[in-house]
Amino acid sequence: MNPRRHLAWMLSIWLAALAAAGADPASHWAFQPVRPPNPAPAANRRIASGMIDRLVIERLERAGGTLSPAASPRILIRRMTFDLTGLPPEPAEVDAFLLAAARDRDAAVAALVDRLLDSPHYGERWARWWLDVARYADSNGQDENKVMGNAWRYRDWVVRSFNRNKPFDHFITEQLAGDLLPPTGEEQEGLDRLMATGFLVLGPKMLAEQDKPKLLLDIIDEQIDTVGRAFLGLTLGCARCHDHKFDPVPARDYYAMAGIFKSTRTMEDLAFVSKFNERPVATRHDLESLALHQRRLAEVTNRIAALGRDSTPSTASSSPRREELAMLEASRAALVAAAPPPSAKALAVEEAPPATLPVMLRGNHLAPGPDPVPRGFLRVLNVPGGPESIPTNHSGRLELARWLTSPNHPLTSRVAVNRVWQAHFGRGLVPTADNFGLRGEPPTDPELLDWMAQEFIRSGWDLKALHRLILTSRVYQQSSATRDAPLLEQDPENRLLGRFPRQRLEAEMVRDALLAVSGRLDRTLGGALVQWPNNEYVPGGEEIFASSLRRTLYLPIVRDRVFDGLTLFDFANPSVCSARRVSTVVSHQALFFLNSPLVASSADALARVLLARADLDDPARVNDAHLRLLARPAGGTEIRRGLEFLSRLEGDPELTRESTARRHELAWSAYLQGLLASNEFLYRD
Repeated sequence: MNPRRHLAWMLSIWLAALAAAGADPASHWAFQPVRPPNPAPAANRRIASGMIDRLVIERLERAGGTLSPAASPRILIRRMTFDLTGLPPEPAEVDAFLLAAARDRDAAVAALVDRLLDSPHYGERWARWWLDVARYADSNGQDENKVMGNAWRYRDWVVRSFNRNKPFDHFITEQLAGDLLPPTGEEQEGLDRLMATGFLVLGPKMLAEQDKPKLLLDIIDEQIDTVGRAFLGLTLGCARCHDHKFDPVPARDYYAMAGIFKSTRTMEDLAFVSKFNERPVATRHDLESLALHQRRLAEVTNRIAALGRDSTPSTASSSPRREELAMLEASRAALVAAAPPPSAKALAVEEAPPATLPVMLRGNHLAPGPDPVPRGFLRVLNVPGGPESIPTNHSGRLELARWLTSPNHPLTSRVAVNRVWQAHFGRGLVPTADNFGLRGEPPTDPELLDWMAQEFIRSGWDLKALHRLILTSRVYQQSSATRDAPLLEQDPENRLLGRFPRQRLEAEMVRDALLAVSGRLDRTLGGALVQWPNNEYVPGGEEIFASSLRRTLYLPIVRDRVFDGLTLFDFANPSVCSARRVSTVVSHQALFFLNSPLVASSADALARVLLARADLDDPARVNDAHLRLLARPAGGTEIRRGLEFLSRLEGDPELTRESTARRHELAWSAYLQGLLASNEFLYRD
């Protein structure tokens, strides 16, 4: 952007901020009802296949630009497979898509999207997307980094919810008030709803805080902040101490919401080091199995004791008695070894006695105001048809969930579709995804945002349908190549979406792709990867990052000690609701591919796979490596240079002590490590 245009752009933002400051804050765009768009007909009707395309093309045409050409089928399947499953495509999947796209590209794309959405790995990839928002971790962090040994049950509930395409309004409701919903008659559904409320317990807590009333208010503050950012796209936390300085959120509204969470039990106890709340989630079958095992163990133990009491020196030495005791001891040992796990528990909240809170002067619980504030919601958000009040005998969590998921709520659907758009394009239509307030950036395309929000609700809050809308659009399927110099100068940040934004793989995708292309990825779904004692101090675990073959989703997330291999690639801070990861490019990332044991072992494993292919010669192996890692064949120059590199390395004097086969394997491993370190592997176009 030239300096003059940059200054004009900055001036426009400054003037907009001044105008907003002088206007009624309640008139801010985000607090107004969602409105249907009225797009002008696109000049390029041939490529405007749906409302997303029409609205984006209209903006581009006003700026004198157009969409980029369609991405090649190879690029598109790699992009879509990473976006929907977090994994690279298999060469056979690429070949099948190429054949289908040659016959009918649109039909092939639609079938590909459906296949990926039906994959169990879809739920894993999009669970991680939500876990950033939910500030998921397997430990408390803060002053007492205790293990949250049952947090994984919430994580697995999120995976199941996405794979089953749980309507997003239900997804929200169950996390806030799953324990308060009417029973469905299905036992597992009721237990899942308990696990869902772990959302409210997951946050970090100063467990050793000795001012326990302050601890409880700090926990409530963290819950309000998370709910505000996650579902409303608003920063509410500062209203604890004073009326919000920018948004129309008075302190009274903050304490109206605080009363809801004050009426909710989040802590099991308030001991010197307090304990987070957990609830039993064992099925009847589990409980019956445990009871049966305990009875059998008691019977054997009692029989052993009885034999001991009845024994005299003469009978004790008799052969039949010794044999019976030996058999009983063996039986007891087998029962102990086969013991079912203790009654399962999950992080979960429950109702507490209903309470109201006064406004606390400067947020200080030692300086309460004179009058309690009735429990309620944000008054600036007019939600016709939503609950208007909270019964005195309710905490208000269920009413809060119903208020948030009302079809007339101006924020919830906008915030949700904006997050999904951001996950696919790297930037939301509202770039400040957790701040739709007056200090946030306005939407680059408000009509598109509102149309998608309306369509999301009309579809029954169907997340998979929303993915289909986006991924089958021409906007999503266009090339990432820069080819319009005037448009690039006018729109260097690609806010008009005249090309697909090239994006680096996220931290989990990097590790999972390394394991997948080397043929080592363990695709088992769900469960706890480590058996750390619950509510004990975190024992460590850094070695798990390189040694485990499970997907990164299942690695334990330790607050204050996140694995270096994840933070290096901008993993979200698990202590706060993270709406968007900042993508950096630093030298340490290149050094990771040169020095990480995970990368080296992946290259070694892939080398062994390629060399085991007796049907391939070395040029074909170079080509196969490109297909596996980059989803495309190697060019002639790449094959020639690859073979030259292999030849030089095999002749290295330092390897003369190795056998010919070993030199060949080491050379291939080094070559493959170089491919893994390439930008083409690290980015999705």
